[in-house]
Amino acid sequence: MATIEVQEVKDVWVAWTNSDLTEGKGRQLPLAVCENEATAIRLGKGKSVQGSNCSVTKSTAVRLNGQWLGSVVIERPSEDDINQQKKIEAKRAAIEKAKSAGLTDKEIDLIKFL
Repeated sequence: MATIEVQEVKDVWVAWTNSDLTEGKGRQLPLAVCENEATAIRLGKGKSVQGSNCSVTKSTAVRLNGQWLGSVVIERPSEDDINQQKKIEAKRAAIEKAKSAGLTDKEIDLIKFL
């Protein structure tokens, strides 16, 4: 497993909206992650349920390997997504097997289109 190096940690402000802008029956999602509260308030103005302002909360972001990571929502896969992922992984495995057998990328691309 790769080593993870936290390069920096800082406070951020998150403007939260809802996935259902009509009734607010969806999930809370981050609309914007900002360096200061005023920016989060500005970006969230009128962007929540029925044109209301987003709620704004303080959070923490970390910089790992040059990329900032913060408040996120990780989507759960649907049954179709799980099946599609199996196909993707099978295709990748077949390509790796073809490369191991000595086929070039160009030869593999030619086979894909047959």
